[in-house]
Amino acid sequence: PAAATAPGPRADALVAAGDLAGARALLEGAVRAAPADGELLWRLSRVVLLQGDALAEGSPQQAQAYQRAFDLANQAVRANGRSADAYVRRAAAAGKVALSKGVLESAELVKGVRDDATKALALDPAPQTRAAAHYILGRTHAKLAETPRPLRMPLGLQWGTLADGIAQLRQAVALRPDFVMYRLDLARALERDGKGSDARRELEQVPRLPDQE
Repeated sequence: PAAATAPGPRADALVAAGDLAGARALLEGAVRAAPADGELLWRLSRVVLLQGDALAEGSPQQAQAYQRAFDLANQAVRANGRSADAYVRRAAAAGKVALSKGVLESAELVKGVRDDATKALALDPAPQTRAAAHYILGRTHAKLAETPRPLRMPLGLQWGTLADGIAQLRQAVALRPDFVMYRLDLARALERDGKGSDARRELEQVPRLPDQE
């Protein structure tokens, strides 16, 4: 079928096979041919971010990859302001940029992560995209909660709580129960909240789950 030969599904297959370089080359070629195609842009953003994750933690190269992923997702949002996937990809990339620079040093980016993920949910996306938006919100709340609230208040980041983080992560797991990353981060948050037995139950599921991006 024609849909199966479109760049998006072909890139997804390459990502699933672990060929990020091939997926990037395919999508970059497609974007050159259709530079205003929002779907191609957010898909390319996703691949560039995944490549960034594989680089040395905290390196300039990783920071550059995350910024590139953010720029591409920003173009995707401008190309199609009704695309939940574009907002999710911008939120994901902005979160990575904020982490690389320091969360408290990137307050506006962190607020943008929350706003983009919330916007994506309001667009009533497909379950996998909805799960990603809840996951991003959960990670954002949990990360902010690592810093005492009084230190965050002057930056307008007082809204982050561990309880909200756990609630969002639970929703991500409910929507996509076979995804390892969601359960791992939920387990970490539960352990921080003193719920060790709940965290253990999540972790006990992980060895039985498929290995997938």
